Amino acid sequence: MTDRNDPVVLRHRHLEQVAMTALEAGRVLVETGAKADVVRQGMVMVAEGLGAEEIYVRIGFASLAITVSSRENTITRMRMVGAHGVNLRLNHAARRLCARVKRGDMNAATTLKAFRRVAAATPRHSWYLVAIAVGLACASFGRLLGVDWQAFVPVLAGGTIGQGLRHFLLKAHTNAFVVAAIVACVASATAGLGCELVGSPMLQAAMFSAVLLLVPGVPVLNAQTDIMEGYPTMGSARAMTVAMILVFITVGVWAAQMSLGVAGPKVPPIAHGLAHQAFFGATAAFGFGILFNFGWPTLAWAAAAGALALLVRSIGLDLGWSLAAASFVAAASVAIGVRLVNLLPDRWGRAGNVLAVAGCIPMVPGSAASQGIMGLMELTAQAPVDAQATLMTTVEYTLKAGFTIGAIGAGLTIVSSILKRPDFPA
Repeated sequence: MTDRNDPVVLRHRHLEQVAMTALEAGRVLVETGAKADVVRQGMVMVAEGLGAEEIYVRIGFASLAITVSSRENTITRMRMVGAHGVNLRLNHAARRLCARVKRGDMNAATTLKAFRRVAAATPRHSWYLVAIAVGLACASFGRLLGVDWQAFVPVLAGGTIGQGLRHFLLKAHTNAFVVAAIVACVASATAGLGCELVGSPMLQAAMFSAVLLLVPGVPVLNAQTDIMEGYPTMGSARAMTVAMILVFITVGVWAAQMSLGVAGPKVPPIAHGLAHQAFFGATAAFGFGILFNFGWPTLAWAAAAGALALLVRSIGLDLGWSLAAASFVAAASVAIGVRLVNLLPDRWGRAGNVLAVAGCIPMVPGSAASQGIMGLMELTAQAPVDAQATLMTTVEYTLKAGFTIGAIGAGLTIVSSILKRPDFPA
């Protein structure tokens, strides 16, 4: 029979507690939207603070693994990770707790309880406030895409109903890809029907605008950042998930268009001035900030970041730059602005890279990506109408989406690499 007081056994049990506590920290960080390097740092900080001497971490999309050792004892443990989301307040609370544990004044049991307590106690915006804010963000996206004022309320209604439906479907543990298709169908059909009722000719643009709540802006930028920072497995998995979500969004919009009989030439978008673009960029970023559970002071900065992003991009486009070049400069400007904000005292409300990401989300060409996929679907018809023109349009939208997303990610990552700031509080 094993001696319970054997020091080797005690060290082994302690290491198991250390490993499981570090994995809990990593799980919280992954599920609240942290990039891979932040997850690794958080797990290492917790393990070091609890007494581990050597730590090896593997970051996966669906699971995390850690190996910790103390003297001659080594143990490896793994745990599953739940759905990836974005929750800024919980993410920052988890980072603060990781920094506290690293100081060495907590043990494994109290640390594990602290993570669970933080997860339960961190406030969230009510689901109906989130639904209204997301609907307003979608309507703002519509204005940025050039829809008329008649389509504004239908898009607002479609986005609000879609977000409410998504909330309850995810609570029922429905598959995330199925949720994307159902919500896309309902939101776009609501916007399309509303446009028909009010007499707006911009049904297609309105229907795409209403589903932009589903475009995974944070995951797509995290995917690029992970690959650039040396985590290709995690980055590739995130990128594939984004691609699948876009496919299911397209299926939902296609189903709505078929049911409504939307066809015919697209109405050209309405051009707007700089003040208009800045205002609706701020509104869209504010709405997504509520979805991402930003605190109220940080929401104000998110709105400012969105306004700056659309202002700089609009100026670049007016100067004749390509969409990708203008988006790159805009993203870099937002990243620099966020670095300057973080020099202010804490009472002004601060946030890291996720604030810059929220400001850049109004520039993510989700509509172009979906239209590119929809063009590919049209080419698979038995007798496609004007296949050559459809192919050229599809290639145009696909390249526009790919290069623009890449430019936004590059602008954010380059600035954050040059103007570094700690990912965790001191």
